Amino acid sequence: MSSGRRGPLERLARLAVARPRTVIAIAAVALLAALGLAAARLELKTSNLDLVDPALPPIAAFRAFAREFGTPNVLVVALEGSDESALRAAVDELGPRLARVPGVRAVLDRLPYDFSSFSLPGFDPYFAAPDRGLFFLFVQPDDPESSAATIAPFVAAVDGALAAARLGERGIRAGLTGLPKYAIDDRDVIQRDLSRITALSFALIFGLFAASFASVRRPLAAMATLAAAVAVLQGLVALWPGHLTLLSAFAGSFLFGLGIDYGIHVIDRVEEHLAEGVALDAAIVRSVAALDAGLMTGAGTTVAAFLALTASGFRGFAELGAISAAGIALCLVAMVTLLPALLVLTPARRRPGRRLLDRRIGRVLFALHGRALAAALVVAALALAALGPPRFDQDYLNLQPKRSDAVRLEREMVARSTFSPQFAAFVAPTPAAARELAGRLAQDDMVGAVQSVATLDQLTALGAQPTPLAAEFRAHFVAADGRSAVYAYPNVDLWDPARRDAFLERMRAISPAVTGMPVVGAFMIELSQRAYRIGLGLAALAVVLIVAWDFRDPLRTAVALLPTALTLAALPGLMKLVGLDFNPLDIMALPVVIG
Repeated sequence: MSSGRRGPLERLARLAVARPRTVIAIAAVALLAALGLAAARLELKTSNLDLVDPALPPIAAFRAFAREFGTPNVLVVALEGSDESALRAAVDELGPRLARVPGVRAVLDRLPYDFSSFSLPGFDPYFAAPDRGLFFLFVQPDDPESSAATIAPFVAAVDGALAAARLGERGIRAGLTGLPKYAIDDRDVIQRDLSRITALSFALIFGLFAASFASVRRPLAAMATLAAAVAVLQGLVALWPGHLTLLSAFAGSFLFGLGIDYGIHVIDRVEEHLAEGVALDAAIVRSVAALDAGLMTGAGTTVAAFLALTASGFRGFAELGAISAAGIALCLVAMVTLLPALLVLTPARRRPGRRLLDRRIGRVLFALHGRALAAALVVAALALAALGPPRFDQDYLNLQPKRSDAVRLEREMVARSTFSPQFAAFVAPTPAAARELAGRLAQDDMVGAVQSVATLDQLTALGAQPTPLAAEFRAHFVAADGRSAVYAYPNVDLWDPARRDAFLERMRAISPAVTGMPVVGAFMIELSQRAYRIGLGLAALAVVLIVAWDFRDPLRTAVALLPTALTLAALPGLMKLVGLDFNPLDIMALPVVIG
């Protein structure tokens, strides 16, 4: 190899071996700069809207509505108790208090009318469940975009106001639900789990690495190199796109499992050369030279699979793909530069190296090779494929922690009342049109409750006396130009896809311009499924083309692709067998597996 044309990775390895301190110094500067950038600029966005292009029509319509009437992403304060009068008093107390909380645009706590001299059978000004044991206040954030920077202090301030009210002393249990609460819970879970998963991944990979090579020094050098590459990636992400999302937040964690492969190959080949009596510097260069084409092809297929996600049409997947592709490239470069430099400066003192078959793990792996095992694996993969795919779980609440009080409250809200954090939102050109629209919605058997200016006008016409807060309450429904918002609350669980689709079909029949989180949620799920199919197809095509170009032999190409093809065929069946479902976030695992 040394006498022929040198590959790009070999040239990098030669440079690292010749100038190890320079390489380490450059890596240290890059690492410090990346950590500084990440600390200063990198943010975590947990809103579902951060996963899609804001220019897409359903998203643009939702954002336009939010700018005019406030976001439909409301925070729901739920009050539970057995004393109805105490619950009513708590609502009366909390409404004005929450309206003064920084970051709050509006609070819908009860209809702003004096009912002391007005009685209407069956009418209740409060938003409550029929059993009178569950009351609601709808708190709208001031930020129409519901950005992570404003939602966190908004939810914290509302939570603080509830704590200051000391409702527990009155036998009332207060809790929060709705998408703003889920966004903060997602942020906290991701930040906590990232640390745990990263540490656990690092420990497990290092333990397996060290056990396989019966050594600590060289595997530790590879793990340090991998950690540096992932850290530098965070700095690049801080430059673009400047944030992590529900999807891309975990890119660093699975890069630990993917990026270490290149270090394993290099160290394994170095051990082989050292066992033959080759000097360490020469062993490193020879190893990378021998692996140059294979590493380039292996990394190329993974990068191509990730880059395929950028053409999926789903911003969340596109950012995940671009970040992961850059991470794979960084890991490869680090393993042929920083790792050789570390190996040169920290040589093992006790033994030079061992061949694969001199290691216990090598003997075990070699003993497993055989036609019988290969045939058994093929049969098992085909049997799993015959089971078919698991179901696709569209319930966002199932992505939340199992003991989430916010999830429990939303489930209770939907089951026990006519209200929900998920509702359809309409815009009528005039208050008169809003009254007509509200009447049509009230007659639909899938609508549990309707809120609009029509309710206020009807009460005024019946003789109810408005309170001083009536004008502010009315402004929640009527814009300055006279256009009016109408909200339709479903009487079905919209996390059930069949019921959600039926509800949306009814709402679109009334007005095709309907918006709200059910509309956005259904659109995002449809978009993610389409993106999955596009990403999977493009990733498969890219990998096949790269492998075929590298081997230039149909049989070898087929053999190289067979394990991946069998894995893709068997994985959905295995998920079904163990009771795992696909969801809108994890369906992108298959394009990743291809790479």
